[in-house]
Amino acid sequence: MKITFLSDNKTENSACTAEWGLSVFIESCGHKVLFDVGASPIFAENARNLGVDLKEAEAVVISHGHYDHTEGMEAFCGINGKAPIYIHKKAISEAYGIDQSGGIEDENCGIRWSEQFTESIMPRINFTEDVVKINDRMTIVGNTKPLEEYPMTDKFYRPAKNREDKFLEDPMDHEQFLVVKEPKGLYVFSGCSHVGMMAVINRVSEMFPDEKIVALIAGMHLYPLSKEEKRKVVDSICNLGIEKIFPVHCTGMEAILMFKERLGDGCVIASAGETYEC
Repeated sequence: MKITFLSDNKTENSACTAEWGLSVFIESCGHKVLFDVGASPIFAENARNLGVDLKEAEAVVISHGHYDHTEGMEAFCGINGKAPIYIHKKAISEAYGIDQSGGIEDENCGIRWSEQFTESIMPRINFTEDVVKINDRMTIVGNTKPLEEYPMTDKFYRPAKNREDKFLEDPMDHEQFLVVKEPKGLYVFSGCSHVGMMAVINRVSEMFPDEKIVALIAGMHLYPLSKEEKRKVVDSICNLGIEKIFPVHCTGMEAILMFKERLGDGCVIASAGETYEC
């Protein structure tokens, strides 16, 4: 398993640029797949500087319908003209978060593709819903429900389709994650884990009851939580015995340091421009 971070919130590589976004190039048992495309063309520029050829990607998997995981799609399609795009059927939409006053933000944080661009790539899109196997090693898993003990850490809203409501709360049912099966076990990739990191892990256990999770590579969206709430989630994950945890993107530095404190070398503080073999 070879993992290269093309986009993340931080970088220590002078040839790369950081942004609030995520993009990971995955190489496993002869397959090359791109997981998310960051918040801009920066991920593609970083790939070029790192010598990663995006033309070799046999597929691109989109974790959910937010701009920081999708806005680089036009740059990707300009480089790779054939790889299928796997995205949930409910993902292409506007979305809005909550501002500091508790109201709904004005800026769309959902997918911002133009109508013209969306139409142009439609032949390449594979709309997903539940579980989709994209090759002999890689499975996309959706339909993950939040756990009562570990609720969603943030709220988002989408435009309502009825006349009575302007916005409706987004259940994040367009979120999906990628499971890569290798001889050592399972590698789980999650974009933001808005439904909850423990809910994602629980879903993996349901889908692959006899398999061990070897590595978890994920944005965990823990930064909005209090220190005590962060600690609860971090401890719950650490107690599962996963060999390597890569807490990236929206996990938040406080939670990342909690993982590092608990796991030592078992926690990898990854950043854009870094490649890991595990």
